[in-house]
Amino acid sequence: MVKYLVMFDVFLYVCKTGFANIIRTLKEMDYLHLLLVCLIVGVFLAMLIRFFRYAFEKRVRLVWSLLSMLCAGVALFMCVIASAAGTLVFEPDSKPEDVVRVFLDAYLNGDTAGAKNYLVSGAVLPEVNEGEDEIKDRFYEALRSSYSYEITGETDMQDTHATVPVSFTYLDMQALIPDITSEIDPLVEYGVENRSKNEIFDEDKNYRHEFLDEVYTIAVDRGLTKAEEHYISEEYAVELDYIDGEWKVDPGPGLDNAFRGGVRAGEEFANNAKSEVLSGLTYIPKIYTIAEDATVCPAPIAEAYGQTDDVEVINALFEEYSELTGDEKHVWSGEGNFKGGDFRYYADETIMFVSWKEIFEDHYCAFAEVFVADGSQFRRKLAEDTYGSAVQKSASQLSNEANAVIAMNGDFYKFRTEGVTVYNRELFRFKPYKLELCHVDSNGDLKFTYAGELEDEDSARKYVKDNDILFTLAFGPVLVADGVKRDTSGNYLLGQVHENYSRSAIGQLGEHHYLMMNLNYGYNTHGATISETANIMYDKGCRQAYALDGGQTAEIVIDNKVYNAIDYGNERIVSDIIYFATALPEDAER
Repeated sequence: MVKYLVMFDVFLYVCKTGFANIIRTLKEMDYLHLLLVCLIVGVFLAMLIRFFRYAFEKRVRLVWSLLSMLCAGVALFMCVIASAAGTLVFEPDSKPEDVVRVFLDAYLNGDTAGAKNYLVSGAVLPEVNEGEDEIKDRFYEALRSSYSYEITGETDMQDTHATVPVSFTYLDMQALIPDITSEIDPLVEYGVENRSKNEIFDEDKNYRHEFLDEVYTIAVDRGLTKAEEHYISEEYAVELDYIDGEWKVDPGPGLDNAFRGGVRAGEEFANNAKSEVLSGLTYIPKIYTIAEDATVCPAPIAEAYGQTDDVEVINALFEEYSELTGDEKHVWSGEGNFKGGDFRYYADETIMFVSWKEIFEDHYCAFAEVFVADGSQFRRKLAEDTYGSAVQKSASQLSNEANAVIAMNGDFYKFRTEGVTVYNRELFRFKPYKLELCHVDSNGDLKFTYAGELEDEDSARKYVKDNDILFTLAFGPVLVADGVKRDTSGNYLLGQVHENYSRSAIGQLGEHHYLMMNLNYGYNTHGATISETANIMYDKGCRQAYALDGGQTAEIVIDNKVYNAIDYGNERIVSDIIYFATALPEDAER
């Protein structure tokens, strides 16, 4: 008897688990698969009614009819469920290796737009804007000429995932530098010996840029004649996923690196090569970027962080890094009702920030003014680098994992069901309600949309594509837009806008120039309403400003440590942060 009870319990558990899996799959299923399921269930019910009628009239045998109908219905139903759940029941018409060939042929023939049609969502291909620079065009023509590939083995296919082994040949771009450099000295010597000094030197006895450009062009042409000596072939496992009836390619970091000729700088290679080749003759600043899909950025330079109570130290920092900070007006003035004398800073050739605490307009604020060299240094990190992860961590933990130079809280998207979430160019959630949204594009610029502007998911995806959006924050409201302070006196869904509350906001003052702000309790001050927060960001000169999640969530993190006077003295675990990172590679001279 006990044995049968155990077997019955096992049977019930299997049924319960299987039913739960089916329900979960139905909830996650796309509309096409769901429509097929409904169609199958509808036909099955119609046939069931018809068979019962015939059976009642003794025109068919009830048991065999029910069994055959049940088998057919279950088979069709499970085919749809399996397909939606990521298991192929029927062999697809196309073969993964054929799709890899079509994808690579398109990209290698310069048809980047055609190649993108075969990519999984979120994957990107390196593109070169031709015609901007003659030397850059020559480099990338040499790279494109070097491309070739060969499928070297059998495809490994596991359900909706496949792996195709490919041997890919490309030009090692970095290997060209020594060849080009070796040509420079003889060309310079020849010019000095055979041309007038006024053609070679300026009034300060420095080489004229026109002369160096001429020499460099000749050196590049000579160096490229040896390009084939630097062809390398490497083996890659190209990954594919079967999505909506088609195989889609995920090139992966290895093949993506090969497409770029093995240089991380991408399109900036031409500029950086010139800087390196002519480094002994003239100064050309290098351009560094961070890959969009990088979850870990280059580590900050520990010695580049600093702390002082001396205003003049900060003033001197602005002078030293004037090439990065530019000529536009700074928020930092060296004057203010500073509290604690706790000035923090970080500076390398790609990023600088200065932070301070002050009583401003009767509120206790922590500010951080940030300058970066490239928009790719303004980033967002989700816990586990995955949308929807159940894991939550403190902002300082997320900052540490990302190698952030400076970070602050984001919108805490996981805490609420409403909002729009775009991450790595992909739309994950579209429940905007009446929220005002902050979008950050690939140049690091803040762009806003307001309630009702994005009507549906299609219009949201179109906006993301048309405006080159990398990620979207959904809290708000917008505080300052295009230099105009917004009227925030009305009601708003989030943030208890009319109450005194600890606030957090991000502002943009110019290209690659930002202001982080936290407003907390302290020094006999209280929190602020959203209108008061808007006043502060506007008065500090922000052309764009947006409110982020406040209260205990509001914090600025410097060198993985909390900087502001956080509520209750303890960090709250959150789902996301925004941050700024150095673009200076760890293998570069620091």
